[in-house]
Amino acid sequence: MIRLSGNSINNGLFIGRALHIVMEERDVERYLVTSEAVDGEIKRFRDAIAAVDAEIGKELRQSSLNSSDAGIIASHRDILHDPEIYNLVTGNIKEKLHHAGLAVQDSFRTIVQQFESMRVEAFALKAMDYRDIGTRLLNALSGITSALPENLEYDQVPIFKDITPSLVSKLAHTGIGAYLCAKGSYNSHASILSRAFGLIAIANVQHLLSEVKDDDLLIVDGDEGKLLVNPDEETLEYYAQKVQVEDLLRQKLEKLKASLSQTADGQTITLFTNIGLPEELEVISNLDCDGIGLFRTEFLYISQQNLPSEDEQFEIYRQITERLAPATVTIRTFDLGGDKLAPLGLGSAEDNPYLGNRGIRFSLAHHEVFRTQLRAILRASAYGNIRLMFPMIIDVDDFLEAKHVFNHCQEELYSQGIAFDVSIPLGAMVEIPSAALGADALAKECDFLSIGTNDLVQYTLAVDRNNENVIRYYIQHHPAVLNLIRQTVLSASKYNTSLSVCGEMASNPMYIPLLIGMGIKELSVNPASYFTVKAIVQNCDDNLTSIISRFNFSCSLREVEQLIYKELKPYYQI
Repeated sequence: MIRLSGNSINNGLFIGRALHIVMEERDVERYLVTSEAVDGEIKRFRDAIAAVDAEIGKELRQSSLNSSDAGIIASHRDILHDPEIYNLVTGNIKEKLHHAGLAVQDSFRTIVQQFESMRVEAFALKAMDYRDIGTRLLNALSGITSALPENLEYDQVPIFKDITPSLVSKLAHTGIGAYLCAKGSYNSHASILSRAFGLIAIANVQHLLSEVKDDDLLIVDGDEGKLLVNPDEETLEYYAQKVQVEDLLRQKLEKLKASLSQTADGQTITLFTNIGLPEELEVISNLDCDGIGLFRTEFLYISQQNLPSEDEQFEIYRQITERLAPATVTIRTFDLGGDKLAPLGLGSAEDNPYLGNRGIRFSLAHHEVFRTQLRAILRASAYGNIRLMFPMIIDVDDFLEAKHVFNHCQEELYSQGIAFDVSIPLGAMVEIPSAALGADALAKECDFLSIGTNDLVQYTLAVDRNNENVIRYYIQHHPAVLNLIRQTVLSASKYNTSLSVCGEMASNPMYIPLLIGMGIKELSVNPASYFTVKAIVQNCDDNLTSIISRFNFSCSLREVEQLIYKELKPYYQI
C-alpha cells in the first residue's frame, strides 16, 4: 500500500480505480500562410469561436448549477469574445501570416505567460481560465469535440496533471464521483465548480503521476487530503465502512438546517460563514446561516490586470449584500501587501512580507486605493446590512487612523447626495499579539472585534504556517494563544463589544466547545464545516463555562491538551 498526500479541494471519501488522462497541449505545426489565405484563416478562427460558444451554451443548458456557479462557465464567454484577444489573434494572422491554430496558440501563450510571471496565486488562477479557452479553440480548429475518453465509468478516478473549469464540467456530466490532480489551487474556478458539482477532489498530490498506475485501487480521502494506493484488505474494509458512516452522518447533519444554533441550555451562538469569492455566495445561501462573518476582498483586486474601479467593486458588494439582506455581511478591507501588487505598479518585493507593508498598513500608505474601496463599500451599505473591519490592526491608534479615512469618505458621499448606511459598524481584526494585549482600548472604540486565529497563532509563536520545516510548532491551542484569546474576550465583555472568531479554529470541531466555554458567542466558519459546527454547538451546555472558568491557561501545553482531548471530547463528538 502506498500513501500519498495533497490538498483537499472538496471533502468526502471515494473508492475507485485509477485512470490517467493526459491533456497535453496540442502540438501546432508552425508554418506561414500566403496573403491570399489570410481571410480564410480569419474565418476559421471565427468559426472556432462560434463552435466553442455553442459548446459553452450547451454546458450551461445541461447544467443544474445555480446562477452564481454557472457564471464561472459563462465568464469564459467573456474571454472568448474579448475584442483585445480577437485583435491579437487576427493581427498575428494578418501581420505574421500565421495560420489560425498558430495564431491562437501564440496569442494565448503570451497572455498566460504574462499572468504566470506575476507570481501571485490569483493571477495564476486566471491564467488557467485563459489556457482553457485557448485549448478549446485549438480543439475546435482541429475538429475535436471532447478531450475526455468516452464511456468513463462511475468507479473510475481520473488523474490529471492539472484541470480546467471546462474539464470539471465535462467530468460532472459523466457521473464521475472523484478526481485527482498533480497541481491545483483551492480557490481556482475549477475547484469552485468541483465543490458546486459535488466532486470529491485532491490537488497537489505528491508523486501522483509517477506512483499511481492505471487500474490501481484508490481510496480518495478528501477529508484529510490523503490518497491510499492499493490498500490492504483491512484498510479497504475500514474505509468502506467509513464511507457508509459518512453517508449517514451527512444525512443527519443536513437535517439541522431548520434547527436553531443554540446550546443545550438555550444560549444562542451566532454562526457566520467565511467566503473569499463571490461564486461561493450560492453555497452559503443554502446553509441558512446568520450571514457572512468574513468576506475576503483580496481576489477582487488580484483576479484582474488592473485595480477595479469604485463602480466595479460597488456592484460586487451590492450583489452580495442585497442577496443576503437582512443578514449581516462583514467585509474585510484589502489584506495583501504591496509585494503582491507590484505587477500593478503598487509596492515592491519585500524580504519578509508577513512583517511588512500589508493589510491596513498598505491601505493607509495608498489612500487612493483605500478610499476607492471604502466608498464602494459605503455605497453598497444602502442595500443591506454591512459591517466593515480592518485587518492587521496593531493598536487603537491604527484603528482610529483608518476610521478617520472612513469618516472622510462618508462626508464625500454625503456632499454628493449618494445614499449609504450612516451607522455602518466598524471593527478590527485581532490577529497580532499587540492587538490582543491592547484589546481593552480597541473594544472601547470599535463596534465589534473579530479574532483571526490563523495569523494570531503565526505571530504569537513566530511560525510560518506554510513552512513544512516548522509546521509542528504551529499549535493553535498553545496556552500563549489561548491567553490572548481570553484577554480579548474579557475586554470585549467589559464594553459589551461584539466579538467573533473567524480563523480556522472556529471550523475545527475540537476547538468549538473550548471557544464557547471561553465566552465566544459568534463563530465564522468555512461553509463546508457549517453543519458540523452547528451540531457541536447544540451539544454544548452551561457546564462548559464552569469547566473553562476553573481552568488556568497559564499552564503547559500538555495540560491544555488534557482539557481538550479528554474533558471536552464528549462535546465535539457527533
